Amino acid sequence: MAVTELAWLTAALGVLTNEAKEAINQALIVQDEWTALNTPDLPKDRDGRGVALFQQVEDPAIWLLTAHWDSVEQHGVWLESPENKKVFSGLGDYYELEKTYLCHLENIWLFNSSGVPGEISLLESPVISVGRITILAEKRQEFEKQWEEVKGLLEDFAKPYVVKLAWRIEMTEPSLEEFVLTCGWPSVERHKEWAKDPNFEKYASALLPFAQSQDIKHYQRVL
Repeated sequence: MAVTELAWLTAALGVLTNEAKEAINQALIVQDEWTALNTPDLPKDRDGRGVALFQQVEDPAIWLLTAHWDSVEQHGVWLESPENKKVFSGLGDYYELEKTYLCHLENIWLFNSSGVPGEISLLESPVISVGRITILAEKRQEFEKQWEEVKGLLEDFAKPYVVKLAWRIEMTEPSLEEFVLTCGWPSVERHKEWAKDPNFEKYASALLPFAQSQDIKHYQRVL
């Protein structure tokens, strides 16, 4: 089962520094070498593995690290490896490691290019929006039906950037499901224009009644 890792890091100094970014890069070099030896079915290049580092626009101290894995178990082997434990502890000078937050998305490599001519992938987008929305677990099938009916409205507005929705594997509460809606944008301002579009009311009226909570942030790729 393909999965996507999302890991949020908090910068210790509250700002983006070249040293902190390079520390991540050095850790990823170790991961590159480890995956080449231990995960032969994964792509060899970082973009192919969905590996990237993003900085949040709303709070520049928050960084988002992403990666693709064949399974949660495969990612777990990396996390428990001596190589990862060494490089992770070495990030403590730059990040508040106790605040690290990790989750996985099911059945998707979120940052893959679709291969559609002219389409701009999430990794290539100047800005991406990451919306984390919870709904009642019992409403998932009903929500998915509504999503299929109206997702084209958002996709048409966002073109040539991609729109992807995926479900979180780890449930925080048995009664709730969380999905992550990710879109590429040329700018934060362009995303905000969506709420003024004539099709937004139809889109929102179909989906927002399901939401128990939602959190939407914007990110820019820095590595």
